[in-house]
Amino acid sequence: MDRICPSSTVYAAYHRCAGPAEIEVFPDNGHEGGAGYDLPRELGALRGGGA
Repeated sequence: MDRICPSSTVYAAYHRCAGPAEIEVFPDNGHEGGAGYDLPRELGALRGGGA
């Protein structure tokens, strides 16, 4: 459970998105989220491509 950004607030914001959106759940990872798991995808996005 993320004590800084509770899941209820994250899901509420996600459901308010008007455009395409994706959400991934990382149970029991606190505020760290995907951490290193997301790094290849983030770098690919910065390069303009996929992971």
